[in-house]
Amino acid sequence: MFIMTYQMEERRREKNAKRIKAIFAVLLTAAGAVIASLSTKTDTPWYQSLTLSPLQPPPSVFGIVWTVLYVLLAISFALVATQHKPRGSAVFGYILNIILNALWSPVFFLMQEPLPALFIMLALLVNLVILMRNVWPSCRAAMYLLIPYLAWLCIATVLNVSVVAFN
Repeated sequence: MFIMTYQMEERRREKNAKRIKAIFAVLLTAAGAVIASLSTKTDTPWYQSLTLSPLQPPPSVFGIVWTVLYVLLAISFALVATQHKPRGSAVFGYILNIILNALWSPVFFLMQEPLPALFIMLALLVNLVILMRNVWPSCRAAMYLLIPYLAWLCIATVLNVSVVAFN
């Protein structure tokens, strides 16, 4: 009887720990999204004066795409964080990715520095590829959820390069 109670209590603690890790992953991702969103200013005279790529989607597309991407990123992070023994390199990779992503918008829009923003974007891409490689062995579903994010970052990099080249 005592052993069954102990095992049930242990399972309950493990479930609670997983919930806390998942909540942490989602909240951290959401915080990065809020920082990026609050610092994205497309209505400023500086931004309006830029020559943009002909491939530039309308501003409304960015909000939709980034919302979907942040949801996928949060789910992916939560899947990895809640594993029995998550790889530290993967967790660190998610955190670094969220920080780099949150930095890009203030550097580009608020500081009005497209070239340093491009370097952040390149670091973000490198980090994401490494993150995907680190996530693959332990949680393939989490890695697959990052593929749309990688595709969009490639598009965003082209757009950032265009701003640097045309202005």
